[in-house]
Amino acid sequence: MSMNGIFSYEKIVIKEGCGKYKPNEFSECRIVLQHHQPAEEASSTALSRIGYELDREITLSVGHGTTHVACTIDLCLLTMYEGEKCRLKTKCDAASSAEEFFALDVTLLSFVAAAELYSTSCNDKLMRAVTLKELGTSAFIAGDITAAFHKFSRSLKYLACADVDNKQPTSSAVHDNVSQTGTDDGNPVLLTNGNVSDGNTCSLTRKDIAQLTCHCWLNLAACQLRYQNFRMAAVNCSKALSIDQNNVKGLFRRAQCYMKTGNEHAAVIDLEQALALESGSREIKKLLSTARQLTRKYDDNLAAAMSKMFR
Repeated sequence: MSMNGIFSYEKIVIKEGCGKYKPNEFSECRIVLQHHQPAEEASSTALSRIGYELDREITLSVGHGTTHVACTIDLCLLTMYEGEKCRLKTKCDAASSAEEFFALDVTLLSFVAAAELYSTSCNDKLMRAVTLKELGTSAFIAGDITAAFHKFSRSLKYLACADVDNKQPTSSAVHDNVSQTGTDDGNPVLLTNGNVSDGNTCSLTRKDIAQLTCHCWLNLAACQLRYQNFRMAAVNCSKALSIDQNNVKGLFRRAQCYMKTGNEHAAVIDLEQALALESGSREIKKLLSTARQLTRKYDDNLAAAMSKMFR
C-alpha cells in the first residue's frame, strides 16, 4: 500500500493481524520497531531522526510523533490491526532524495482505542488541541517542520470542533469578543507567547479558543515560510488576522509574504499598522523602509510608462 502527500510511504504486510478495529488518533499502542537493514548499512541521519526507540517494546500515543518518520509511523498504525506486522518504507524527511528511503518493520502488539471525535466532550477536544499544538511547537524548534505543520493542522481540527461545541446554547463558556486577545481575569489557563501553561484546560473560554486558533494559523504560516510557500503563508496569516486584527506577528509575517510575491504596497500597509502597535521594533522598521523604497520605485516606473503613453 502507498500513500501520497507529505508523509508518503509504502507498506507491505508481513503478518496479518486480527480483530475488527484499528487504532485511531490518541490511541495507546504497544509496538516494536526494527530497522530492516543491518545497522552498518543504515543512514545515521535516518536512524537519528526516527523519533521512537528501536528493537524493544514501546508504548506510544498515536499522533504524538514529533519527527517526520514518527508521524509516518503514526499514520501507518492507523491502518493496522492488532497483532499485525508490516514493513514500512519511508524517508527521513520530506526533502530527502530517493536514495534516502529506508525500511522499518512495525509490529502492533496491542492497543487501547481513544474516544472518537464525535463522542468526546468539548473539554477533551481542547485538551487534544493544546497537546498537539505544544507537540508542534517542540517539533518546530527541533527543525522538524513537516511534523510541526502536521501537528498544528490537527490542533486546528480539534479547536474548530471545540468551538462548535462551545457555541451550543447549553455551553457554560463565556461568549467574549473573539477579536480580542488574552484571557478572562481569574482564568487558570494563561496564554503567554502562544504557549499554554500547566493548568486546567477545561476552563478555556471562546476567547481562549480563538487565541489558540490564531496562534496555530500563524504557526502554519511559519512552517510554510520555511519552505518558501509564500502565497499559502499569506493566506494563513490572513486567517489569524481575521481573529486578531492587531496581531503584530501576523502583520509582519504577511508583509514578508507580500514582499516575496510582489505586493509591496500591501506590505507597507501591514508594516505601518505593525509599527504603530510596536514602535520600537527594528525588524519592522527595516522591512518597512525596504517596502517603501520598492513601492516608490514601482510608482516612479509606472508614472514614467504612463507619461510615454500620452505623449
